[in-house]
Amino acid sequence: MNKLPLLILLAVFSYGCSTSYSFTGTSTGNAKTISIETVTNRYPLTPPEYTQAFTEGLKESFLRQTSLDLVKSNGDLQISGYIEKYYSGPVATTGNETTAQNRLTVTVHIDFVNELEPAQNFSKAFTRFQDYASTASLSDVQDVLLADITDQLAQDIIQASIGTW
Repeated sequence: MNKLPLLILLAVFSYGCSTSYSFTGTSTGNAKTISIETVTNRYPLTPPEYTQAFTEGLKESFLRQTSLDLVKSNGDLQISGYIEKYYSGPVATTGNETTAQNRLTVTVHIDFVNELEPAQNFSKAFTRFQDYASTASLSDVQDVLLADITDQLAQDIIQASIGTW
């Protein structure tokens, strides 16, 4: 029995049925590039350096979790946005009406454009927060809190834009 036709059929079938797996739960489809504009600030209490720090954190997360190439503009996937809210306030009070914990909340508004699949485009706000002890000054803990919030927001944005799970 000649096995050549069977091998050819198997090779054609294998070539036509390829699947791409991602351990991060993301799929970039046919996109090869991403452009991420510097996030702007629309909330007066936001530290001025946070817009750049947030943008860089978002870029790093996409580069670490995808095979996309970062380009300055006109990527297959495009992200732009602004800081919509930056607020610190009490969240827990004690019996003598003092604050036990405060919460730093950051909301970013993101516009996502997928040039290859426009049905996936969105304009959406993402909010994350971190609590801290009321005995701590916000200026003392702000950098650590913002790093955690940035990581969480970046994950939310990745899931909303290219998440498959």
